[in-house]
Amino acid sequence: MKKRTIILLCIFLLMFCVAIIASADEPPPPPRPWSIDLGDGLVFHYRPEYEHYPVHMFFDGTPTEFKEQGYPQTGLYRDGELVYTVEVQLWARPRFSNDGMTFIEVDWWVAASGDPGVPSLLRRPLSPAIRFFEQGRVVRRYYVRDLVRDMDSIVFTVNNAIWDYQQERYHDRENNTFSVKTREGRDITFDLSTGLIISADPPFGELRTNSIFVIVFVAISVILVFGAVILLISVKRRRNK
Repeated sequence: MKKRTIILLCIFLLMFCVAIIASADEPPPPPRPWSIDLGDGLVFHYRPEYEHYPVHMFFDGTPTEFKEQGYPQTGLYRDGELVYTVEVQLWARPRFSNDGMTFIEVDWWVAASGDPGVPSLLRRPLSPAIRFFEQGRVVRRYYVRDLVRDMDSIVFTVNNAIWDYQQERYHDRENNTFSVKTREGRDITFDLSTGLIISADPPFGELRTNSIFVIVFVAISVILVFGAVILLISVKRRRNK
């Protein structure tokens, strides 16, 4: 009886730990509508697409109630008149160019491959890290592999990959640029008019994959090849006998 109680207690503790890990990276509740005044009569209004969120996340209203509050369509407005709309869901507050016609978005939720139990060296970032918009349309995407050369520097949580330091992101309105700092220590600056990278310090080198993963993969490959050769030799010897 005592042994059975211990087993049940262990199962309960295991399920409790799994539940904590599984909920560790659950996205926050849906964002509220917001607006950014860009000056000269330009205002960007954001209305979240609530169909992207589970119903249980709505604590102070339902998606229908939010939409009935009369928030404008997501997009840029000049003196109340729509200039352009945004064709996709925004996941983070964008940084705008001086004229408001272009903007950049750094996604805080870069999805990662593999389950939480998979070692980090076997996981990879999947979704775009940065998107560049021109008049509401995505015209340029940067994936983590485009911005990071040392893949060992990426930190993986349960569901996502952390590749930069959020507190180091800087919007230089005077020079119309936006900068990020990767976790490998590289400062990257983007032109907010074009979305192009105008500087990287230190400069980009060759892509470096997870070193441990490469070593393990090479070692296993050598062992398999060596084993196959020995097996073939043994088979031939037996046939000759």
